[in-house]
Amino acid sequence: MNQPPPGTPSASWGTFAPGGQPAPMTARTSGPAVASLVTGLFFWCFLVPGIVAIVLGHVALDQIDRSGGAVTGRGMAVAGIVLGWIGIGLLGLGVVVWFFTVLAI
Repeated sequence: MNQPPPGTPSASWGTFAPGGQPAPMTARTSGPAVASLVTGLFFWCFLVPGIVAIVLGHVALDQIDRSGGAVTGRGMAVAGIVLGWIGIGLLGLGVVVWFFTVLAI
């Protein structure tokens, strides 16, 4: 195997830009933002995914705001929040329609 000579930087030390300075870190995507979007896509599965999408979306937005640019995913978080509210609204509308349908019989 090719082992680096002793005293040379290894991959576990991170990457370095020319001149020996640490390379800038790349932004990572917020996990709660991804989870908010995914659960928001399941808004049609009753009330729970909508609530979870809204909560995770707000957690992700807070995490993104506090990271100073190191964490991304604002669009996914907002999409999850919007889909969560749409799901709750559609469920509420369905309950109202069902209620008036039952009363009309």
